[in-house]
Amino acid sequence: MEKIEIYSSKKKSLVLLLGAIVFVALGFWLVIEAENFTGWRARNPMLTRGIGVASILFFGLGAFIALKRVIKSEIALIIAPEGLNVNPKKSLTDYIKWSEISGFDEISIQSTRIIIIGVKDSDYWLEKETNGFKRKLMQFNIKNYNSPFNISASGLTIASDELIATLIEYYEHYKNES
Repeated sequence: MEKIEIYSSKKKSLVLLLGAIVFVALGFWLVIEAENFTGWRARNPMLTRGIGVASILFFGLGAFIALKRVIKSEIALIIAPEGLNVNPKKSLTDYIKWSEISGFDEISIQSTRIIIIGVKDSDYWLEKETNGFKRKLMQFNIKNYNSPFNISASGLTIASDELIATLIEYYEHYKNES
């Protein structure tokens, strides 16, 4: 079995880009036409402008990220004989070894399928994380799903069924090695 690199999906990023552009345009419209919206709940044009500015900033950032992904797909996951790399942007050589994985579980949150990667020592991975925000996310995942790692195929170039089948196949083949 050889190494598999899974990238972010350009098609899905393009859809996100188009949606973000629509919301940025709506934000500009709210800022420009704030005085004309006094008939709805927010009778104060400053509130309407604030909502518009927030929309421009938030969805503008989303548009920037989506455009970056449309131009150049980012590697999102590496499945290799050495193990599983769930954060290749941080390090291309930092694998969760197959022997450290206890199995996979699948949950669904509002029709989005998420694969939980069960690891034998969650605290080791939590201590290893240096980014404070990612550490908090890992703590949340451990508290709710008993694992610091999860994967959603929704933004990847692979279907969820194919991803879980590949992960299980590699796990079964390599779990007793290393």
